[in-house]
Amino acid sequence: MSALPIGTQPPAPTGARAPGSNTPGPVTGTARSARARGSRLWLAGLCLLGVLCLLALLAPLAGSPYTIHTDSLTAHGLPSGVGAPGHPLGTDAIGRDMLARSLYGLRATLIIALVANVTSVGLGALVGLVAGFYRGWIEQCLMRLVDVFLSIPTVLSGLALASIVGRGTAGIIIVVTALYWAWTARLVHGETVRLRNRGYVEAALAHGVSRHTALRRHVLPHLSTILLNVAALNGAAVVVVGAGLSYLGAGIQPPTPELGNMLADGTDSMTYSPHTLFVPLVLVIATVLTFVLIAEGLNRRNPLSERRSWLDA
Repeated sequence: MSALPIGTQPPAPTGARAPGSNTPGPVTGTARSARARGSRLWLAGLCLLGVLCLLALLAPLAGSPYTIHTDSLTAHGLPSGVGAPGHPLGTDAIGRDMLARSLYGLRATLIIALVANVTSVGLGALVGLVAGFYRGWIEQCLMRLVDVFLSIPTVLSGLALASIVGRGTAGIIIVVTALYWAWTARLVHGETVRLRNRGYVEAALAHGVSRHTALRRHVLPHLSTILLNVAALNGAAVVVVGAGLSYLGAGIQPPTPELGNMLADGTDSMTYSPHTLFVPLVLVIATVLTFVLIAEGLNRRNPLSERRSWLDA
């Protein structure tokens, strides 16, 4: 058996990192497989989101969601079922076309989800960045405000806020933004504090770089992954809460179609017309699944992520 020369160390195995190094080693087969699965999930979520947005844009082609088709009711006054002539998804309890109402309801739900998601993540990210980077009394004031919002029950505070700001589309966007910005702020604050203590940030500040420039150049780019994940997961929660508020009567009010109030209408007529409940329910599930797939795909594509998922085989 040959001996190694003095001062020579055996080569590190593939994927290993040098001691004290923060640089990831070469990508292993397991990591490549995880990233490939993440790419497939991410693309599947984007494709599903594209299909839902296309359906929402094509809603006017399905007709008016308010027209009552009295001739579509049966002899006993019951709504038409799925596959009825002129009504592919049937009609609701008073004779309105379910296809038209579902597509318009999907449009309203997507608008609320996308706008409220952008505003809540944007506001939360701004608060978390400022509090985590500038520290001191600014951090104390902002994070105590975050704690107040996190301590309030979501449903109760949503119902209370809806009665104050109104029950239209703008009102429910304000309510959902107020409910979810604090979660983003808490996550971004913790990550910003971690990055703020990194050597390269402290070195930049020591060399005279302004705090605003250091925040913009050395901290914010490293938050892109966590912000994308938070936005995707937040989108799923926003869909559920927005539809839930409309279901409880605190969101968009009938006859304006929205998936939440359509679920409420379908619950009343479920015993004799189950399609009036199942059609909006399928659209809500598909919308939530879209954001979950995007979030899961982004997480798997992150080479530093070690979190196991319910989608793991």
